[in-house]
Amino acid sequence: MTTERRKYFRIQDFALVKYRVVQSDMLDFERRNVYLNQIKVENARAALFGLETNLQEVLEKIRRSDPPIVEALELINRKINLLERVVSLEHTPSDRDEHIEHEPMEINLSGGGMAITAEHPLAEGANLAIDLVLLPDNDPMRIFGKVVHSRKLEGEQYTISIAFDDIREDDQDRLVQHVLRRQAKELRAVRNSGADAVA
Repeated sequence: MTTERRKYFRIQDFALVKYRVVQSDMLDFERRNVYLNQIKVENARAALFGLETNLQEVLEKIRRSDPPIVEALELINRKINLLERVVSLEHTPSDRDEHIEHEPMEINLSGGGMAITAEHPLAEGANLAIDLVLLPDNDPMRIFGKVVHSRKLEGEQYTISIAFDDIREDDQDRLVQHVLRRQAKELRAVRNSGADAVA
């Protein structure tokens, strides 16, 4: 199955979503800032690669003699890797009114876009800079997207559909893998509940 087809598998998920509207005349500037920041991050990753290799060699030597120490060091290493990914997200100051931030919320997610529920509509075609953090791994990524439509729900809320139009290849691969893992987990849960009902 091609990655292109996998992009459109959809799941209901919980994630941290932070987005703001980017004016069309500032879009290239915003994207360039993210690209330049990514170059700095890649340089830092290259410098860290040697340290990571050395660390793994040391962990291998002490794995059998002291497993709890190895486990603690691996957890610390995972925290450092997570911080490195968080720092890799370019931060752009913005007006509070232009910047919308949600608590962990339910979203409809695929490798090619997402739908969220919000208290205010967004104009169709509006450009968005989106910070998406996948849970439970707290995996952050910066994505640029475009509003496909805003539809009013009952009460004072809106469903906003967003198509991703600029996402790093590594981020999209991680996003697609996240969706596939969640789908597989849901299918296993359905099969298990069916088996329990038969039993």
